[in-house]
Amino acid sequence: MMDNTKLVLITFFSLIVLLGNSQYNFDYGIKLGATNYLGDIGGQEKTRRDFVMDMKLSQTRWVAGGYARYKFMPSLAGNFSINYGRIQGDDALSLNDARNTRNLRFKNNILEISARAEYYLFKANDVGGKGRYWLGFKTFFHFGVSAFNHNPKGSFDGSSWTELQPLETEGVYYSKWQIGLPVGAGLFFTYKKKHRIGWGFSYTITFTDYLDDISTEYKQGPFEGNIGNQSGLTNAEQDVLGSFDIGQKRGDPIHNDTYIFTTFSYGYLIRGRNNFYRSSYGWTGKRKSRSRKVRAKF
Repeated sequence: MMDNTKLVLITFFSLIVLLGNSQYNFDYGIKLGATNYLGDIGGQEKTRRDFVMDMKLSQTRWVAGGYARYKFMPSLAGNFSINYGRIQGDDALSLNDARNTRNLRFKNNILEISARAEYYLFKANDVGGKGRYWLGFKTFFHFGVSAFNHNPKGSFDGSSWTELQPLETEGVYYSKWQIGLPVGAGLFFTYKKKHRIGWGFSYTITFTDYLDDISTEYKQGPFEGNIGNQSGLTNAEQDVLGSFDIGQKRGDPIHNDTYIFTTFSYGYLIRGRNNFYRSSYGWTGKRKSRSRKVRAKF
């Protein structure tokens, strides 16, 4: 895990150095925002609803990251980013009786590495039309691919947490490394061709149903100390609310889990080092002072 993280960071900063020679086409920066997820834990009063209809806003958590963006043409750019955030959920917050009685909870830290294309929908190079071109504005939509590492943890009471993947709570092994398809939209302002303030929304479709460690059926029946089945119902209660024994439904295997990032970003736009720039400016970006040679006349 540590070796993979080091490789990603080396690649990220190498891109900054290699692309830094572009003329106003490259920027890099940091991001900070919020994240949430859609899966089998939590939810509203119904069994399941698509997109944000089943989201619990109280379970919104943080995400932070960095990015490097290169504009290939006026309407198309590539964006490489690294994000680290947390998602979580708790059946105790659900209004659905079956989910509430299931009584499971999780948290999951996600390290995401993504590459995406950004297509610009609207561009204004001189906001306000003052002729100084100090403030630019762009909106875009994006799509791409991501690789992410996740590690769901469960708890009996929310105070201490246990890694769930090694336990195979449903008798299924799944990898901590997964693939996702992020899609979304965003916007940014560019001030004096140097500073960029932006906002972005990313909805990542995954190919796993185990971000919350829940998908299919119970492997073990309810008993004290079993973190994978905390319902603890009596026989009479099971007759009303349904069975939570071995082989009974524990989650929804038809739909995979998804997660959402929404972030604010600050970036710095790189000015290219062409021949004119190198002859006129120093490595600090300050203009070189020149002394004019005067030819003596006799």
